[in-house]
Amino acid sequence: MLKMIKVHIMGETYDVPEGLTIVGAMEYSGFVIKRGLGCREGFCGACATVYRKEKDYRIYTGLACQ
Repeated sequence: MLKMIKVHIMGETYDVPEGLTIVGAMEYSGFVIKRGLGCREGFCGACATVYRKEKDYRIYTGLACQ
């Protein structure tokens, strides 16, 4: 059985399987990503993003495909 976690995307809360990338969580939640995503392997850097972790005020940076 998959362990589901809550993520917040664009102001909405979604339950997604634990371990997905940011891109994977967005697609699992029904988002269709049409641009801003390149190789999906972490080489091109097209999916650079900022995110926060639960109960942590800091802003982190990373690649959404990783």
